[in-house]
Amino acid sequence: MLGYPPKCQRKGSSHSCTLSVTCWLAGGSSEEGCGSNPWLVGCCVIKKKGFLNKNQVIDQNDIKDQMDSNEDSVLQRRNDDFIFECGISANRILSKRIIGGKDAYFGQFPWQAHIKISAYQCGGVLVSSKYVATAAHCIIKAKLYDIVVYLGELDTQDTGSVVELAPAELHRVKTKIIHPKFQFRRTQPDRFDVALLELVTEAGSSYHIAPICLPEGHLDLRNREGVVAGWGKTKPTAELMGTNILRSATVPILDIKECISWHKTKHIKVELFDEMICAGHADGHHDACLGDSGGPLIVLEGGRWTLAGLISAGFGCGEPHQPGIYHSTSITADWIRSIIYS
Repeated sequence: MLGYPPKCQRKGSSHSCTLSVTCWLAGGSSEEGCGSNPWLVGCCVIKKKGFLNKNQVIDQNDIKDQMDSNEDSVLQRRNDDFIFECGISANRILSKRIIGGKDAYFGQFPWQAHIKISAYQCGGVLVSSKYVATAAHCIIKAKLYDIVVYLGELDTQDTGSVVELAPAELHRVKTKIIHPKFQFRRTQPDRFDVALLELVTEAGSSYHIAPICLPEGHLDLRNREGVVAGWGKTKPTAELMGTNILRSATVPILDIKECISWHKTKHIKVELFDEMICAGHADGHHDACLGDSGGPLIVLEGGRWTLAGLISAGFGCGEPHQPGIYHSTSITADWIRSIIYS
């Protein structure tokens, strides 16, 4: 960018060289380290935030005072008392227009996880400081040492083609927990296609890493649109490779009967159950695809982005009247909570 290096080092950590005004808008500090006046282009260091009370919003400027006080620090409280502030995106305006989608912005989906499993990839979503939810079919046969989780990622190849204001975090997995009702079905969508990955170390809380909100009770999705994001294929071709830049798309959520009817017009018999959601456009074009499995389907609920589903299956990608099929997290939110708060 403007002849300056894309990365810089501060106190042993890698950061991005970026325009100072962009860094300040992201809540970062523009410091020396990019061979330029930091008032123009600086080494952008994003300060971490602490845990937040479930009913409390703490201003980022107050966190240091709380840490320095003699009272019980918010950073030392148990996860069932204090959590990251969930469902808040650095970019409130998501792409309205993955297949047919658009590149995401840094920090737009701070809950998005990129999961690498040996030679393939899946998506995931951060649901607490130590747990990532994903599709059970992605990881059920994987060895723990083969699973690597990246949080705060935007460009998986670090090509420098997009602005990344802070580095991604690499996490190893301690435990994988498959939903007890998961059922693999070779020719139909898997049942209860949800699993949790327990991370060895806690996720950092910052501008670009934060959890999604879980649904509280029944989530009414009638006549609503959801947003999907992932690093999967961007075109419905035979190629296996996806994109290195996170992409997102908006998809209408369908009534189950309508979803079955759509498939019938294509002579596809699909078996759907209460723990499944369909979402997609009648003309295709915008859809999740290979490599996106396990990623989140989110909706805006009460001003916060909430996890409505996990990308699970589909008969083709971006095909007319062949919508994507998702696991409904309204059905299993209590199961997820029973594990992450145990």
